[in-house]
Amino acid sequence: MAKNENNHDAPFNFGNSPLIQQTEQKMEDGYQRIESEEQKKQQQEEETKGIQAYIPMSLYERLVMRKLKTKEPLGSMFVQALRLWVDVQEGKSQVNKVI
Repeated sequence: MAKNENNHDAPFNFGNSPLIQQTEQKMEDGYQRIESEEQKKQQQEEETKGIQAYIPMSLYERLVMRKLKTKEPLGSMFVQALRLWVDVQEGKSQVNKVI
């Protein structure tokens, strides 16, 4: 029998099966929950200030859909978004890729 060298060098390729997509989504959701919990701890340690903002309905609908998908509170999502925006404006972070 001829030896097939490609079998040992090629990584696994599972494709885009529903199981792989579901597993990846669960991992992403888990990481987001961990980050959310860490931010809640930071928020509890620091004094807070409530703000009000008017946003377009299209953006609000997207946020609500994301909230339903991740089960993350809107307030936590706002804090994450604002923190990232301010960090980018101050040159502390750079956005190279959509997460």
